[in-house]
Amino acid sequence: MVGLLPRSLPPMPSSFRQLDNAATPAEVVEIVRDYFVMWTPEEIALLPEACRPPHVRDETDVEELHRCAVEAFRRSRASGDELALLRKLTGFVASASVRLAQLRRAESGKRSGTATPRERRAANRGG
Repeated sequence: MVGLLPRSLPPMPSSFRQLDNAATPAEVVEIVRDYFVMWTPEEIALLPEACRPPHVRDETDVEELHRCAVEAFRRSRASGDELALLRKLTGFVASASVRLAQLRRAESGKRSGTATPRERRAANRGG
C-alpha cells in the first residue's frame, strides 16, 4: 500500500509534548492509549503483527511495546509506509518509555531527597 501517510503533516508533536508534561506513569499510559486511537486500522495493519498496539493497561505494556518495536525495527526490511509507521511507533513508545524512567527516577529521588529541582517540579505537577 502506498500513500497511507499524509506527507504534509508532522508526526503528532502534541502527543510528544503531552509525554514531556506527564506527571505520573498513569498519565503516560493514558497518552499512549490516546495516541494509538488516532491510528487507522490500515496503519496498524502495516505494523509487524507482534508490535500492533495491544490494549495498553499499564507501564509494563508500554515498555513491552517499546521492546517489541525496537526489536522489529532492528530486524525490519520494510520500506515505504510500512517503514515510516514502524519508525513512528518506535519513536513514540521510546519517548514514552524514557518519560516513565524519568518519573521513576524523580519518585526515587524524592524518596531519597536527591531529586533535581526539575525532577521535583515534574513529580509535583498535577498534585
